[in-house]
Amino acid sequence: MKVVEELKKVIDNVQSEKCDNLLNDKLTEILNNFVQSDIISLFVYDDEKKVLNEKMYYNREQQSLKYIRDDSTTLSMIEPKGCIGTVFLTKSAAIYNYILSDKEYVEAYDNVHENKLKAQMLMPIVENDTLLGIVTMSTVIKGSLQRYTQKELAQLKASLPYYIRLIGLLKNSEVSGDAPSSDALLPHDVSFETSKHGETVTDDSMLLFFSNTVHDIRTPANSLYGFLELLEDKLEDKRLKEFVTNAKESAAFINTLTTSILDTAKNKYQSVQSASEIVCPTNFISDIANTFSAKMLEKQIHYFIYISPNIPKEFKLDSMKLQRVLINLIGNAYKFTPNKKEIHLTITWNEEKNSMHISVRDTGIGIDEENQKKLFKAFAQATDDTHEQYGGTGLGLTISAGYVADLGGELKLKSKLDVGSEFYFEIPVEVVDAEPKYAPFYNLEKKIVILTEYTKAKYPAFIRKYLIDFGMPEEKIVIANTHDENATHVICFEEKITEEIIALGNSNKIKLLLVEQVLFSLLKQKEISSLPITSKNVYNADAIYSTVYSGKKTKVLIVDDNKINISLLEAMLETSYVDVTTCEDAKEALKILKKASKNNSSYDIIYLDKHMPVISGTEMLTEFRAYEKKHDLKPIYAVSISGDPQIIEEEKELFDTFVSKPFKKEEVRNVISTQRSRL
Repeated sequence: MKVVEELKKVIDNVQSEKCDNLLNDKLTEILNNFVQSDIISLFVYDDEKKVLNEKMYYNREQQSLKYIRDDSTTLSMIEPKGCIGTVFLTKSAAIYNYILSDKEYVEAYDNVHENKLKAQMLMPIVENDTLLGIVTMSTVIKGSLQRYTQKELAQLKASLPYYIRLIGLLKNSEVSGDAPSSDALLPHDVSFETSKHGETVTDDSMLLFFSNTVHDIRTPANSLYGFLELLEDKLEDKRLKEFVTNAKESAAFINTLTTSILDTAKNKYQSVQSASEIVCPTNFISDIANTFSAKMLEKQIHYFIYISPNIPKEFKLDSMKLQRVLINLIGNAYKFTPNKKEIHLTITWNEEKNSMHISVRDTGIGIDEENQKKLFKAFAQATDDTHEQYGGTGLGLTISAGYVADLGGELKLKSKLDVGSEFYFEIPVEVVDAEPKYAPFYNLEKKIVILTEYTKAKYPAFIRKYLIDFGMPEEKIVIANTHDENATHVICFEEKITEEIIALGNSNKIKLLLVEQVLFSLLKQKEISSLPITSKNVYNADAIYSTVYSGKKTKVLIVDDNKINISLLEAMLETSYVDVTTCEDAKEALKILKKASKNNSSYDIIYLDKHMPVISGTEMLTEFRAYEKKHDLKPIYAVSISGDPQIIEEEKELFDTFVSKPFKKEEVRNVISTQRSRL
């Protein structure tokens, strides 16, 4: 904060003096202390050539600041490599505190000046989903600087307007050894604010305790993340992989949470420029909610996750703060709810106000009126007995109340002793795509049976509510304990699964969805492996909708040997309601395409990388185009994702369109819209 304020003053002075050499000296002086780094580099992305060009290099030890006008340091982004390649593809900031031992590290990309690196922080510069460049900040092994923190990452993010202006200058200037002019460097938009939440903590021993806690928690969290990543690569079951992925994200998120605890203990945290991003609220919230599903199973808690189907497909908000609030509130509800009780996470949408209402309600121990007043104070819990029995520091609600306020709402509470509690709030959001994720059902000529032994239980009624909200008439949905021969769709709970039901589902005489009573309890039954399965205690609206929806989902095949590319494309297509298959081998992809055509279930779109092992993507598509002609098949809509500007004319004719790296959501999803218009 102090550094950026000084930078403003320096540039203002230089503007009046019109002295670029002075600016260069002062900028060197400021960079010497900026975010405590030994090395700072600025890379500008050339979208035409698909390369990152280094344009500024600062070395703290040598007190050297160089503006690079030629392309002496060029990194090809046709096939991005290293940590910088990962940041390029994801357009997300990253910290590598042990960079030399990181599996993503590639020296030719991440250490172009051959320094003895210790840690590195990378920040992409993005405007309107377009990557402009990347700032890299590094510490060296013999330096006295510490590892990077999330707070420093936030400080760097807040300073991006300065770097954006610098990039604009460097991209448009002629080859010259001169320093940038002061006019171009003025960071008009850089600002920092400090907001306070909770009460002052003056006990030094308390601060020391939390400092140690942050360090102690991060170490096992990093190990947990590594093991989960290994497990994720080995799993083939899609549902298991989803849960491991969610768990991995939670492990990574622990570092941020512990930092927040320490900041709150110090009675302040930096609220820099809003870290807003575009999210699909349905996917975003359900992923967070599902991370608690296994824990709910331990206490046999009945966990209901409801996200209104009419919520917009995409909107923009500070996702990090909302994630912290949800984790704290659901975690609190779990902690204070006894075995076999209920927890309800409910998300509704107010179209008139463009606001989202979030509620976490439990049937737990409740809080009396007098103790409710204490809950939003730092380090306070309802009673000393509560702390003894349930543990915790009492910080979660203080942090949550502050973040909800930052999001534009107010965290509120309704509670009654021995009955339960509800924490709720409403926040305004910026709508990006007003269409809901789920299109309303248009074919209502169906008879849906929710088959269960427990017809009066809450969960079958909960599923019925979802179906009604998706647009099915109430009279078309029956909760029963016997199968109806006239049923077109059956949602069958585990206790009612029979050989007859399985046979009907496998023969497609009915559309069948199986509901586990316990998470993954049906996993080992091979005879049902091809049938859709969901579970109690998870977000199951996707599975319900897929079972009853009559429209044809767009079938997509993604072929790329880069797992990051595959993950990004999958994430971007999540809100488009498509059926996605992925493959990392072009030869194997060819088999998948031919098999699908023989089974009358051809793919509609293929996203294909050129640079593949065994055979190239171009060779694979050439062979499949010949196969299509031979069997008089409708040509698959082929999308090149290689990002290679040197692609030859013969190759261009194979593809229908091209999507460049790093991927943009709009470009990726426009492919789906274009293909659907051809159907």
